[in-house]
Amino acid sequence: MKKNRIVKTAAVISALLIIYCTAVNIFAARYYRLLEFERKIFLGLKAIDTLAAEEYINLPSASERGKYYNAFWENKEAADREQFEERIEYAFRQYGKHSPISDERIQIFVKYGEPSKREEIWPQKKIAVKVKESVKPAEIWTYKREGLIFDFVRYARAYKMIARSEFGEHVKVPHLKEVHQDSFIEVESTSLLEFAMTTGRFRQKKNLTRLEIYLSVLINDTTGISFSRQVKLFDNQDNIVKEKNSILIPVDSDHGVFFDEVNFWFDPAEYRLEIIMSDISNRTVGKKTLWVNLLDYQDDAKEISDLVPMWLIDNTFSHEKFNKPVGRVIPMTQPALLIHTPFYFYAEVYNLETKNGMHQLKMTYEVINKAKMKREIVDVVIKDQIEAGDVAYLAALYHPMDLEPGFYIITLRTADLLSGKERTAVCEFELHPIE
Repeated sequence: MKKNRIVKTAAVISALLIIYCTAVNIFAARYYRLLEFERKIFLGLKAIDTLAAEEYINLPSASERGKYYNAFWENKEAADREQFEERIEYAFRQYGKHSPISDERIQIFVKYGEPSKREEIWPQKKIAVKVKESVKPAEIWTYKREGLIFDFVRYARAYKMIARSEFGEHVKVPHLKEVHQDSFIEVESTSLLEFAMTTGRFRQKKNLTRLEIYLSVLINDTTGISFSRQVKLFDNQDNIVKEKNSILIPVDSDHGVFFDEVNFWFDPAEYRLEIIMSDISNRTVGKKTLWVNLLDYQDDAKEISDLVPMWLIDNTFSHEKFNKPVGRVIPMTQPALLIHTPFYFYAEVYNLETKNGMHQLKMTYEVINKAKMKREIVDVVIKDQIEAGDVAYLAALYHPMDLEPGFYIITLRTADLLSGKERTAVCEFELHPIE
């Protein structure tokens, strides 16, 4: 019985593969029957109107395709058609040499034009002594005005777009806005409220540390929703050192994951952190407790902050709670992402040597596969920074590209180029497979 099921499953898979391959071959045959200028037109239409592209390629004659193409532009601006034709000409010449049907750079170029920044990545990521897996060539295209970043990886002879990320003013960040401070509503719980939490530790000044608490909660419908948030910090003798209570409402979206941040300033010591989040409307309550150790910052002993994964860092202002010297910094409360997804890191470096009021810093981000017991660096990102002051505020965008699913450790090594002093910070992240 089991054997029959296996045979039937294999037969179904084989049939599907045959159908897929047949469809691909038919499509390729239709494409290659086109004249070269028609191929460019088809690839361009595919970028801006997939239905029009499909109708165009299925027309039986060149005269019908010509009439269809002219009709497509009939009620549109002449300048738009001229721009379209300039772009398809350039894109086909630049990216269509080997596999024009499959290379997705053509579509992005036709739709958005020349990127503000284009980075090429060649197979130099893996620098372990023995490497079985090769890293594929890749490209990163950034469109500053549109606030878009596209990640491409080369498979065979064509570049496939594996990630599309956004930044800038058009990206609204759902967050919890404080409407009442020093207020707490005790809710009689009917069920558990799930929320995520993590922290970041930073030096504010000598013997004063800044503890940033990052929260997020999933809300399916914000209609009439409000939250009561209570944060308490206790010392080793279980005395309350500080308490902050607030009533919050979700803003900037009607559903999704909403972010929150609470900051405290403490003497370097060890504290117990207790947070209670209550959905007042739905009568759900969640509670989290953890210990935080700030002793490393005593007498400026720790000269680099935590390295904290972030969901977004850009120059847009959304709310004071997310504002830092590098711009808007939105926390990642759970450092687990789908593969290929770009994300950010934030860190601060203190007590830097300066020359004419400027520090000079080299940053090296090393990524290590945590699952392997031996040290194997799978990726390296190197950046230089020359800025004013003796504190460096570091914001780095990281592209996992073709890293496989798994757990990774990232180590930030900073070298003060004026003093020669090095400082190191470490954190972890996880990449999930796409299901």
